[in-house]
Amino acid sequence: MKKQDRQLLDDIFLQPWFLPREKAFAIRRILPPEYRHRMKFYFDDYGCMKCGKRDVTYGSNGLCKICMQQVKLKLFFAIKRRWTAASPDNLPRTFKRMADAQELLKDLIPQLKRH
Repeated sequence: MKKQDRQLLDDIFLQPWFLPREKAFAIRRILPPEYRHRMKFYFDDYGCMKCGKRDVTYGSNGLCKICMQQVKLKLFFAIKRRWTAASPDNLPRTFKRMADAQELLKDLIPQLKRH
């Protein structure tokens, strides 16, 4: 995954849940520490919110690192699908480059034969 894709994932996956970086940081500055750390406390007491494992590395938002990465990727592609459908000519640069590459390379992929 490219640096710009990772940055986009970071921008949309920060606490408070899925707000852009600037807004998330502004909100986090006014929240008490015990509120900001509540999801880590949950993880410490009960394990990952998704898989329930306890002996794994913490990621964020109450999820282990592996589940957090899965959720981030699913969120990334969910946003990409809707953004592409709503405004294909006004894609963020990351999505536009991917769409351009797919368009340029599509003739190199053999067509599937239908029976």
